[in-house]
Amino acid sequence: MPTFTLPTLPDLSPATPVLWRGRVWTGVEDAPLNDGAVLTRAGRIEAVGPATQLAALEDAVTVQTDGTILPGLIDLHVHARPRYLPWFVAAGVTTVRDACNSLETVAALLNPAGLAPRVLPSGPLLDGPDAFFRQFGPGAVHEPGDGQEYSAGALIVRTPAQAERAVAFLADQGVTHLKLYEALAPDVYAAATRAAARLDLPVMTDLGMLTTRGRAAQVDARQALALGVRSIEHASGFALAATRAGFDPAGELSAALLDELAALTVQAGTALVPTLSVFEPLATDTPPDQRDLPLAGQGGPVRESLDAQWHAVHAGTRPIRSLAQADARLAAQLAVRVARLGGRVGAGTDTPAGAFTLPGGGLHAELERLVQAGLTPAQALRAATGTAADILGRADLGRVQPGAVADLLVVAGDPTTDVRATRDVRLVVQGGRPLTPAALRATLEA
Repeated sequence: MPTFTLPTLPDLSPATPVLWRGRVWTGVEDAPLNDGAVLTRAGRIEAVGPATQLAALEDAVTVQTDGTILPGLIDLHVHARPRYLPWFVAAGVTTVRDACNSLETVAALLNPAGLAPRVLPSGPLLDGPDAFFRQFGPGAVHEPGDGQEYSAGALIVRTPAQAERAVAFLADQGVTHLKLYEALAPDVYAAATRAAARLDLPVMTDLGMLTTRGRAAQVDARQALALGVRSIEHASGFALAATRAGFDPAGELSAALLDELAALTVQAGTALVPTLSVFEPLATDTPPDQRDLPLAGQGGPVRESLDAQWHAVHAGTRPIRSLAQADARLAAQLAVRVARLGGRVGAGTDTPAGAFTLPGGGLHAELERLVQAGLTPAQALRAATGTAADILGRADLGRVQPGAVADLLVVAGDPTTDVRATRDVRLVVQGGRPLTPAALRATLEA
């Protein structure tokens, strides 16, 4: 069979056996295989190993990448909309965990009209009567059983019995995980986690940060960890836990307290998704430099709408710059401690709710921020690949291993030594289907 070198590439279907040659990083190990190869066939990875061992496959088209082949990236915290779904794939993000959307929007996300990542939805979040989502208008908040549950971004639950019914309702709608929010009462929160556990439904939770509900939430991180949540988003609830322990989280916290909270997180088996990209843009009056991120220069109505939202958020949060600095510091300090203890740190962006968090491209910025916090490049990469897949409970994602879905990202350079190398996207393979940067740009512009 013929051999091609990128960017030259024939029209290949997912069914075509292809041997992708180059530096291979599996999403699991620290170091890459420098002269490696990945065989994909029928949308799955069939073999991985040294190129010299796999080169004799006579039925495969060979593609020499001259770059690093790694798993398609996973963004663990997004708020997706159909209109910018292609942006994720164009940036090499092939799977997203949606962190809150109405069931009506979820239906559209799961049935996209064109290019889109794999979407794992939570549906509407569960919150208490004093829900933050009320500021988005009466249609954003409903109660289970009021006949308008499908349009709600948040479902209000006031009692443990209501929480159990709401969890059962969402499970019946096919959500892959449950999101619990800031204003839930402790007994209602506990009932929701118990109901989710009975249904084998993982729980992600946002317990509030200093920049949001802060210390006015009812459930702190210690309580959530004791109830077995799968992941804590934004390092939320830890500021409240510090306050209840007699510390001021707006200042410098003691190393002993941070060590204790990180150890509790690891012992509970809970993942931390710190979303550093949410806090850092709010911590300064200067918007972040995004010029070298994938799709940074993409224009059009979608980008204009996002820019208007982000600049409004950034300007409106000027009075809480110091709180954003404290949230960013706490999230980074916890993330590096959890990683050093062998716990799970996941990469999420909160795009586009966080200011200047590009759909798709923002995940590359998050990887660099994780490294700046103290994670190694391999740990940061795993936060968006192998570790992210573990958080999702999906052994078939986030890995370049036999049996996994053939979602691959080819980049120039070696991101295990310089994590910024992920930004130079040379090819995206989605379910075995290769997508060149030129084809991806054409899709976005169309």
